Amino acid sequence: MPQSPDDAHKTSLRDRLHEWRGSPGDLARWAFWVPFRELLNPDRPEQLARLYPLWRAQHALAGEQRQLMAEELRLCFGGASEATQEEAYRIAFRVHLEELLLGKLNRDTWRKYMRFERQDHMERALARGKGVVLLNPHAGNIMMLIASISLHGYPYTQYAARGVAPDAVAAQNPEVFGHNRWRLATRKAREGNEDRLPANFISLETPVRHLYRCLAKNEVVGIAYDGRIGARFTAVPYLGREALLSPGPYRLAASTGAAIVPAFCECPEGDVNVLRFGEPLWGDDADTLMERFLDQAQAWLRAHPAAYGLWLAHCRQRRAVDDHPLFIDYAPDDRYKVHLKRR
Repeated sequence: MPQSPDDAHKTSLRDRLHEWRGSPGDLARWAFWVPFRELLNPDRPEQLARLYPLWRAQHALAGEQRQLMAEELRLCFGGASEATQEEAYRIAFRVHLEELLLGKLNRDTWRKYMRFERQDHMERALARGKGVVLLNPHAGNIMMLIASISLHGYPYTQYAARGVAPDAVAAQNPEVFGHNRWRLATRKAREGNEDRLPANFISLETPVRHLYRCLAKNEVVGIAYDGRIGARFTAVPYLGREALLSPGPYRLAASTGAAIVPAFCECPEGDVNVLRFGEPLWGDDADTLMERFLDQAQAWLRAHPAAYGLWLAHCRQRRAVDDHPLFIDYAPDDRYKVHLKRR
């Protein structure tokens, strides 16, 4: 039945009010990222350590997300024990807290939160003089990865999605991407903190030739290989399923001669984060580089499934609004085919 003029007016008013006020969750996220962040001292890691055990509350309140994560862990790794699920929330909660320190860290304090393992792999790749394409999964504290590498002194550029969703996307999916004052203020605060790092951030709108310039100067370009930004994807075997992954990083490395260095963030309980650099790869065949890299990535993920749990759940939750979801088996329709690139 069509809405009456009064009902339509009420709906419009409610939408405008939500646009201005947001939800209680939006206000809570702003409070977390703005006033609460101001209380933290990066020289005192014990401040955050006292809060780490609160992950249990997030786990208890997760509801559908926890169920979806358990299903994704089972599909990707053959099982989803309660211990693995709990570990996933422990890692995710700690990572979220530690991200508050971005923009407060300096060349000394970052070492209180992360250390490098197999840094010789990075040094060997840079010694070739053709730059490094650093590839990581959405697992562990990847924002601390960016902070640590750039604060250590490596010239670093991160390719990532930034800003808020375009107006058309926000209008179609207001609960997920809708704009309001609290969401906009939170995004501004988060990206402002990131911009205080000695890292450069670029997005899809930046011409690809900028990446070529960075690599020509023997710099490091960071890319999350399982990210969903972009328009060209390849269907590949991944964690026992068929995934849509971008061929771009491997084509970039093959065409420039840059080395690919895998990067994995481990989050051991009772210790600082560990950034583990994988065996560097180089060559002029993009398909071979992709296969060799994914061999390393999948081996690490199978050894650390909990670190990937929340990203798997996030991608599954967004399947209805993503026209190129991570895994084809839960694509809501066949729109993803327009993004497919032949290998």
